[in-house]
Amino acid sequence: MNLQLFGGNSDKNTERVHFLNSPFVARYIRFQPVEWRGKISMRAGLLGCPFTGECGDGFMRVNDDTPCIENLAFKKDSWINKKTLYKRHIRHNVSEGHAARAVDGNLDLRLESCTVLDNLYGKYPLWTVDLGKKAAVSGVVIYTWQGDGHEKASSFREYMKNLDQLVVYVDNKIQKKDDEHDESYASGNLCNYISSVNNALFTKKLVLQCVQTYVGRYVLIEAWGRQIGWSRLFGAVLCEVQVFN
Repeated sequence: MNLQLFGGNSDKNTERVHFLNSPFVARYIRFQPVEWRGKISMRAGLLGCPFTGECGDGFMRVNDDTPCIENLAFKKDSWINKKTLYKRHIRHNVSEGHAARAVDGNLDLRLESCTVLDNLYGKYPLWTVDLGKKAAVSGVVIYTWQGDGHEKASSFREYMKNLDQLVVYVDNKIQKKDDEHDESYASGNLCNYISSVNNALFTKKLVLQCVQTYVGRYVLIEAWGRQIGWSRLFGAVLCEVQVFN
């Protein structure tokens, strides 16, 4: 048990703040008045230190200066285009690319640990995560693969050159449109988007703050393309998608 003596204030309005030479960890802290004038009364508070360690499973930081908060998308059900079309999307049949890799809590940014979202089966490919219930959503953090460290990934690098935008939506239900691909699509609230202007899209960590907090069960990321070279194919590689309130 460590004892320290601090001076108090001289009136009921003035605050006295005492800083310790070094922080400490404790479960219980006791304040014991030892000297006073007139009738005794006291108000006291504690100034804590920010936690700087790693967040546990299912928690995240929006940036290095923010506390750990819940990742609403952690290990939730996810799919590309339409939930019943797993077998029709090539990326579900290879080791890298499955939709669930974007919500497994693994911040490994190698291609084999990521989800591939491309336009092989639709003009606007769509990745969806089901949060399980309606939740307030304030933004999304997306960790991406940027083409490093994979010898057999030349085709993915070429697809990424044609990627123009990632658009994030928050929705209460999944809409369906009747076309040859029977894709799901977003019809609800536009959270935010990021484009290829000034290469903003091509960084390892993308933070998209929603224009306002939306309440919804589904968070959707839609990829839009452009054509730079001979190919019209475009793709985004999502290594981890974190959703926060």
